[in-house]
Amino acid sequence: MEVRAPLIFRPVYQSLVWGGRRMEAWGRNLPEGPVGEAWDLADHPRGMSVVGQGALAGVSLHDLVERAGRALVGQAFRGAEFPLMVKLIDAHLRLSVQVHPDEEIARKLGVDQHGKSECWVFLEDGGEICQGTRPGVGRAEFERALREHHVATMLNRFEAHKGDVFFLPARTVHALGEGCLLYEVQQTSDITFRVYDWDRLGLDGKPRSLHVVESMETINFSQTGFGPHRAQPWRRLDDSGNQERELVECAYFVLREQRIAGAVTQATSDLCAVVTCLSGRGILVTAAGAVALSPLQTVLVPADAGTWRVEVGANGASLLVATPRFG
Repeated sequence: MEVRAPLIFRPVYQSLVWGGRRMEAWGRNLPEGPVGEAWDLADHPRGMSVVGQGALAGVSLHDLVERAGRALVGQAFRGAEFPLMVKLIDAHLRLSVQVHPDEEIARKLGVDQHGKSECWVFLEDGGEICQGTRPGVGRAEFERALREHHVATMLNRFEAHKGDVFFLPARTVHALGEGCLLYEVQQTSDITFRVYDWDRLGLDGKPRSLHVVESMETINFSQTGFGPHRAQPWRRLDDSGNQERELVECAYFVLREQRIAGAVTQATSDLCAVVTCLSGRGILVTAAGAVALSPLQTVLVPADAGTWRVEVGANGASLLVATPRFG
């Protein structure tokens, strides 16, 4: 199966008790009620991506992976599903205090074959982030706080500002606060252990399930290095004013930010690229096709595309580019 043209997928919206309606500002046609997440690229049964236009319209991302795995993802790919998920998250209310397992713990607990490391890029000012336990807080102190309902005092807290980047490796206890609006790239996994949910009710009027035992097995109480992630310095992509900087590099993905002044051509280097436009408008072109770029539009550039070119208007554009990594 040939996959060389850029691909745009239909968003899958998740109705969640803490969600909002702010994605409508970007022209999103949301379902009724609180919408917490838009899964813009996902190979997962809870929200499977389907190609939205072009010759492959209607084909699921999972089918593409099965039929053209290495051509789509890269020659190093050996997996059964696309390795990355990209989401937009609107936290109108605060999320639960939660944690995601790594591969070892996920397999030990029999919940998945993959862990879930993730990265956030904030799209607007506002909100608060809880990330990791405060110095001196161990399992005993945390469990006591759970019993006494003051978990928030055990966590590091940070204000959210537009452009902030937070990297959350698996096993980081965390919570998004009220008012956060962000982009997320993560490993393909939907395993979340809720350790505390602020004693609220779900959309069905009942308390949401908690996973205290699993959370206590997962949280890394010795972890340090919390707060906004320091990006690498900007570097030139070419001599035309186009720039790039690395935001996060981990064992599972690399996330870069690009400022495109006019037009730039890049090579896939035998890896797919997941391109999300943050601002500006233009087109993304490969030898096999072209798609429009608009704010918060995500495009998958297949590994077999070879090269891809972005052409933008006079005001330029800002892009996030995620690529998978394989051990």
